[in-house]
Amino acid sequence: MPMLTPRRVTSEELLDEHDAPREDMERSLRDLRRINRWLGGVAIYRRLARRFSPRSILDLGAGTADNLEAMPQVPLRIALDFKLDHLLYLRAGSRVVRVVGDAQRLPFRDDAVDLATSAHFFHHFSPDENVVILREALRVARKGVAVNDTRRHYAPLLFVLLLSALRVVGRITRYDAPASVRQGYTLDEARAVAQRVEGGRAEVVRVWPFRFGLLLWKST
Repeated sequence: MPMLTPRRVTSEELLDEHDAPREDMERSLRDLRRINRWLGGVAIYRRLARRFSPRSILDLGAGTADNLEAMPQVPLRIALDFKLDHLLYLRAGSRVVRVVGDAQRLPFRDDAVDLATSAHFFHHFSPDENVVILREALRVARKGVAVNDTRRHYAPLLFVLLLSALRVVGRITRYDAPASVRQGYTLDEARAVAQRVEGGRAEVVRVWPFRFGLLLWKST
């Protein structure tokens, strides 16, 4: 419903800046891990990934790799992010392989892993950029691609604005969380992007609460 969907507004998020103070950065990474755990992000990631029964996963824009850490049954798990500081945060004891790289030019051969994934990463990019990222993800995946992100809607926007007003999250999260929702995609917008990716069967599904899953099965 249009009245429940704010206009898409793109902006740079503070956590992506290279000069963000370390204390603020680490607080924001802790915020994201807690939000991902307690608001269902990790469970959604696992549910979508399991549809492909992967033995190896490459997660794009993985941040601290908390989603991959929740998949210990997968023998090979690779976290890719362009920020080394994010990848190294809380890495002690982790069996996740961490790689610094560009999601639009993945440093992997064709069919390198079973599944390529991303979570809360799609909204950072324009439709054209997401087409490039999905094509690259599908190139390196043997089985397919599983993406999930927040749907642009007033309900999640009001929720994160409330968290910010109550100051239960750090300075960076107070800015970045509303910005993320505002530059998110609707189901129809995500579907339009998926339909531009050749070489796979696409499905975009509504995921509770106020999220979507974009799934690509590689053609054989």
